Amino acid sequence: MAWIHRYISDEDIQKISEAVSRAEEKTDGEIVPVIVQRSSTVGHVPLTLTLLILLMLVIVELPYADLLWVKPWVYVWPFLIVAVYYLSFAISKMHWVQKVLVPERDEVDQVHQRAHLEFYLNKVNETKDRTGILIFISVMEKKAVILADEGISSKLPPETWNEVLSKLGEQLGKANWSFGFTEAIESCGHHLKTHFPRTEVNNQLKNQLVIRP
Repeated sequence: MAWIHRYISDEDIQKISEAVSRAEEKTDGEIVPVIVQRSSTVGHVPLTLTLLILLMLVIVELPYADLLWVKPWVYVWPFLIVAVYYLSFAISKMHWVQKVLVPERDEVDQVHQRAHLEFYLNKVNETKDRTGILIFISVMEKKAVILADEGISSKLPPETWNEVLSKLGEQLGKANWSFGFTEAIESCGHHLKTHFPRTEVNNQLKNQLVIRP
């Protein structure tokens, strides 16, 4: 997971894990922080970029169409199209290009879908009293989701997490990944200890930051 070090250092990862441990000292709730490289599908990006570049080329060459669309120059176009595709394929690996070419609505939907997937993959739904909570961040989209299990949602409405998400979103906008995580973990811990104070000493889920591509 070398990519993560462009955003969070090993020291930051340790701090996030320690923040989870501190938050869980006073509650039966379980907090699972997850960060992924991206949630959105980007398979369409090379083709979209190819079409955009070719469109710009066609517009630029219009004044010279009488020269370029005759032999022998007309035979160059198939090779040019192939070259543009491979160039687009290379450029499309850049995260900022991927973000520009993925619609905002698709980003939101796919980030939420990935968050729900991680909720189950990390067994947040399998705690004894259903008191697990997922704090999910998707780096490429700079978006976050907080999902609480049934035991928590029965006492705390979804609006409880709006303030936490709002502050977390502000930090993501500034690329303060580590601080955003620790602040959100502390806020969630505060809510959890009020409604789910510690009654037994057992750690049902691991406390470390989960990192996935």
